[in-house]
Amino acid sequence: MRFSVIIPVYNGGEKTLRTIWSVLDQSVVADKSVAVEIIVADGGSTDDTVAMIEGLNEPCIQIASEQDRGMYDALSKGLRRAEGDVTCWMGAGEVFEPHAFSVVRDVFDSHPQIKWLTGRATVRNAFGQVIDSLLPSPFRRDLIIRGQYGTRLQVIQQESTFWRTELNDLLDMEKLASTRLAGDFYVWKCFASQHDLYVVNSTLGSFTIEPGQLSKLDPRGYKRELRQLRKWPGPRARLSALMLRRRTKHSIPKKSAERLVTYDHGKAAWTLQRD
Repeated sequence: MRFSVIIPVYNGGEKTLRTIWSVLDQSVVADKSVAVEIIVADGGSTDDTVAMIEGLNEPCIQIASEQDRGMYDALSKGLRRAEGDVTCWMGAGEVFEPHAFSVVRDVFDSHPQIKWLTGRATVRNAFGQVIDSLLPSPFRRDLIIRGQYGTRLQVIQQESTFWRTELNDLLDMEKLASTRLAGDFYVWKCFASQHDLYVVNSTLGSFTIEPGQLSKLDPRGYKRELRQLRKWPGPRARLSALMLRRRTKHSIPKKSAERLVTYDHGKAAWTLQRD
């Protein structure tokens, strides 16, 4: 299996190296049981970002450096280059857990019906300390498409989400490139139009809360753009989302929950009880 990891960046050399090393240090990359291509989509950095990455002299790293319209324009360029079996993207500075790719490989190998998955929603502070880790409740396709996750319901954590590369064919790359804040929602909406999202009870990646993040600087702008991209929810979907939020707010999903992949120690395998 081969992983394609897209890292959009602009003037962030140190952060990019941190993310790259979290890929190269993956247990299954280190033992060469999986291959990886790292595609750095650089927006024409004016500092030493490109030089720092080139200094690693890693043959698995591609650098595409040119001016772009923003992060999702860079992401679209990276996705066009992806040739692996599994794709993900990670913001510069964020990190994968050391065994994340091992878990993702095992789940995809064992469950061919799973086309995309996400792990525990894990958050770090600016010092890199984990401050929260939540097992998401099962995601509903209809509510993803209608933009209820990230507004009324829990967000789909991009840093913990992986998909089979064939799903890239569902994306209009020009439309993705035109988004400014809610490009992640556009990707999830396209995937959910055809396939269920599965949750894996494992920490795969994490999101860091720190000053200067686009979505934090303009949270209303994110929701405004999301609403332009979503399918109109209507009263029924909004009511369903509110009822689901109330039902799951203080509950932990059971192992028998739909589309939840958990590790079975007896079978020594990642298992799915309800599809």
